[in-house]
Amino acid sequence: MTANQFFVPQIPEGAARIVLRGREHRHLAKTARVREGEEIWVFVGRGRRSRARVEKVGPGSTEVAVLAVEAPERPRTTIVLAPGLVEAKTLEIVIEKAAELGCSEIRPIVSARSCKAAGERTDRKLERWRRIVREAAKQCKASFLTEVLPPRPLKELLGESGPARRLFLSEHGGRPLKDVLCEGPGSGAGTPARVILLVGPKGGWTAGEEETIRRAGFEAVSLGDRILRAETAALAGAAMIAHFWND
Repeated sequence: MTANQFFVPQIPEGAARIVLRGREHRHLAKTARVREGEEIWVFVGRGRRSRARVEKVGPGSTEVAVLAVEAPERPRTTIVLAPGLVEAKTLEIVIEKAAELGCSEIRPIVSARSCKAAGERTDRKLERWRRIVREAAKQCKASFLTEVLPPRPLKELLGESGPARRLFLSEHGGRPLKDVLCEGPGSGAGTPARVILLVGPKGGWTAGEEETIRRAGFEAVSLGDRILRAETAALAGAAMIAHFWND
């Protein structure tokens, strides 16, 4: 049976014991029903995680003994998913599944046809998204937490510099994404250290936006002839990149 995984803010260097409190303790004791003597994983979301044995499950905390520390390597390609804003519940599904797929960052984008962001405070919205990411990491036994940034205008993302393979999904032409992902080192491309996948909202990009995206150095790619929902396209594209360039 696969051991459960739980999140802690930090694992001190050389720590022999770790205490779980609050939400993670309740998850262990009430939901997962882990018992004393069972083994679990404890992670901080920055690469290090520890295999541990549950020593004591109390009313308000769980004490575990550290058995081994693991420091997995980072993925070959850092995947940044930049989806156009969709309805709140749909966006939460995109965030959850993108985290499960191993995206390093999720950057919701405000564009001409994107849904209006709810009037909720940004800090509360971000905390909910980051909680979704933590739960996804626990589910997948991930070592790194996906970073979720607040929604930002499209022009801000396009104005960023730095080395990255820049791709955007287009309904108006573009190379098949699978062809891009199967390029070998002999093509002069190969596997990049970082990729940004930009995906439009419901209704897609306007003609002006698409032209601006191309001028900013993004390469148009396609998932085929089918017209997919925005959330389906975002996750299908991210899954393909993760499969070909990381798995």
